[in-house]
Amino acid sequence: IVPVMKKSLRQTALAYRNELQPEEIKALSQEISASLSTLLQTFQPCTVGLFYPTRREPNVLEIMNNLALKGFHWALPVCCESPTGAFLKFAQFAPNDELEPGRYDIPVPKFKSWVQPDVLLIPCLAFRRAGARLGYGAGWYDRTLSQMPEKPVTVGVAYALTEFQDNFSEQHDELLDYVLTERELIFSHSGTS
Repeated sequence: IVPVMKKSLRQTALAYRNELQPEEIKALSQEISASLSTLLQTFQPCTVGLFYPTRREPNVLEIMNNLALKGFHWALPVCCESPTGAFLKFAQFAPNDELEPGRYDIPVPKFKSWVQPDVLLIPCLAFRRAGARLGYGAGWYDRTLSQMPEKPVTVGVAYALTEFQDNFSEQHDELLDYVLTERELIFSHSGTS
């Protein structure tokens, strides 16, 4: 029943996103980025895993230009294959670095220097306050987090209207430490979904 529920919730969340106009996405992204900058300042300068926005996701890349975050390092996810399955690795990234199309045509750094993020920003198609995240269904972040020897602080990035009450979590789903929307920062590391 959960996979059927997830499919329905994905369709609802995508329909909401598809109604957003470019100027709305820009305004919501700016609000999210302002709160994100404040949150990141609570961590020592560290390496932050970003994501390149696609499919009308919030754009958080502007935080790299925030002077308050000087000394931070940035990385973008790269889809990789291994004998144990597909997972994400993180390539160091700076604002003027050259990009090339990666898997799903999502831009990735052309020259890859692998790093381990201390804080990982994860796009959410939908979310629950308890830290459950709904993605597109391929399981990239869940697989990657389950294989990391040292887990980074995870921050789900979502639009507030994609919050759902339904319990769509499955056993393999990795819970988020925080969820950040344009309205609020939710500390969700409760260990339950």
